[in-house]
Amino acid sequence: MKIKITFALCLFSIVFSNAQYDWRLGEVVLRTNDTIKGFIKIPMVVRGKSTTNKKVKYRKNLYAKISKYDHTNAIKILFKDKKGKISFFEYIRTSPDKVQLLKIMYNSDKLRIYARKVAHQDVDYFPDGTPFSKSVEPDDYNQFYAQRKFEQNATLLIKHLGQEILNKYFRKNAMKYFSDCPELVLRLKNKTIRASSIITAAKIYNKCE
Repeated sequence: MKIKITFALCLFSIVFSNAQYDWRLGEVVLRTNDTIKGFIKIPMVVRGKSTTNKKVKYRKNLYAKISKYDHTNAIKILFKDKKGKISFFEYIRTSPDKVQLLKIMYNSDKLRIYARKVAHQDVDYFPDGTPFSKSVEPDDYNQFYAQRKFEQNATLLIKHLGQEILNKYFRKNAMKYFSDCPELVLRLKNKTIRASSIITAAKIYNKCE
């Protein structure tokens, strides 16, 4: 029992410590058109779990009180990733009753591609063999949406699945979504455009008349 409690406390300490490194310098653009600058933490999305109460955390400095924001009071989030590159996130409607915080991956006058990371649940074990559940974040973005300028909702084109299933899922969705671009549809049918080439697909679509 003592071993389990000690290990659990160590685990909490490690998780809490790692969480602090997730704080990034950035900005929150509010619906009042004000912009606040400080440290920002994007919430982790876990497959199969509700995102209703997931909010962006903000603090003016690492010792300041934490405030929380979502689509009701914020429009856009800007922050630097681990490599120092600025990432742009916006609250985008993905269905009539759902708004998601998505990263802008591609932007043109005709089309936008958005993405987000979706973690999955895994099982690990305490030293005594007792299992516990943990969330495992993917190394890269694994869920992609597309939205034309005139559309109210973004459309899901890629969601995290096994690699072969993922490509079939993407081809089926993409051929339907990009059906007004014969060149792109043909390349999707010929499998020269796969899920990993979604930005290339967006660029081809952008050139379609």
